[in-house]
Amino acid sequence: MSLHRLWAILRKEFRHIWRDKRTLFLVTLSPAIMLFTFAYLFALEVQNVRVAVWDSDQTALSRQFVARLTVDGKFVRQGNVAGYDQIYRELQSGEIHVAIVIPPNFETRLLAGQRVPLQAIADGSDAVTASQVTARLRERTYAFSQQVSPSAAAMITVETQAWYNRELNSKYSMVPGLLPIVLILPALAIALAITREKELGSFETLATTPIQAAEYLLGKLIPYIGFGLLSALVAIAVAILWFQVPLRGSPIDLLVFTTLYLFASLGETMFFASFLTSQGTAMRIILLIFFIPSFFMAGIILPIDTRSGIAQAASFFLPATQFVQMTRGVFLKAMDLPALFTQALYLLALGFVPTLLSMLMFRKQVDY
Repeated sequence: MSLHRLWAILRKEFRHIWRDKRTLFLVTLSPAIMLFTFAYLFALEVQNVRVAVWDSDQTALSRQFVARLTVDGKFVRQGNVAGYDQIYRELQSGEIHVAIVIPPNFETRLLAGQRVPLQAIADGSDAVTASQVTARLRERTYAFSQQVSPSAAAMITVETQAWYNRELNSKYSMVPGLLPIVLILPALAIALAITREKELGSFETLATTPIQAAEYLLGKLIPYIGFGLLSALVAIAVAILWFQVPLRGSPIDLLVFTTLYLFASLGETMFFASFLTSQGTAMRIILLIFFIPSFFMAGIILPIDTRSGIAQAASFFLPATQFVQMTRGVFLKAMDLPALFTQALYLLALGFVPTLLSMLMFRKQVDY
């Protein structure tokens, strides 16, 4: 690989982005504008809530209570916990959405007509899920106490506490969750840039030069990652300054995760763009493959549907699935690189494999 030829491609691409005001807008300001718009838009019903139970009573009635909660699959039991430290770890890692703490003497006090407090500890970093979960939990608790004894209908009380977002402010969870969506726009821009060269015939000129696959593709990739980071900084500033979302983790970690996400999304986009020859087709393909599925299959608005193999497979290949955990983790849970190392490694693989395939499949000819 020639650094001189790579530098020539880099300079050409930077100049093209800077001179083309539409592309410059697409990769710098439009993500912040979309974030501003979408943050006020979405709120849907929550399904497949992952629950852990700390049952200090261990009686038939406490087990019956848990079974009633999870009977229809809207609450999915993930197992038992044995203390607040374990609850903290599982909430932070995203293994569960809520933990239910059943106190000792639950059965005895309930059958004696005494008031029995339960504790529900929810992950407030996802305010949409947490608020609906606590409301649904109160309804089911009331219904269960009625079934046990009509006189005990109001004897079970649910004391809820939301961690990471105590006020359950939906914007605190939605704004970081939308960052992966708005940062798809640099990926759209690189797809348009690659197909534009094929449409206008400038790729034919490049094909006559000694340019190699690595030089051409890295020359495309690096500028869009750079401008993507610039757009990410603008969007993050909007999240912090306008929506007042607290950034509890390290800004450096957030930028590292953002770089990995851009690498993954741009790498996958570059791979698909290598098969396309028109900008219109590229725009439709990127929107259908990345933009729309990321809204509903990456855990941004609703938890990933673990009952559907198709939904799980689709989310597996979406870089947004991992980046949602990263943005909410850094903003609201103060998670760092070691805590999110698995997600970071996964994004690195999602970027590296398609980029390598693009290099191997690179051909200096245009298909008509």
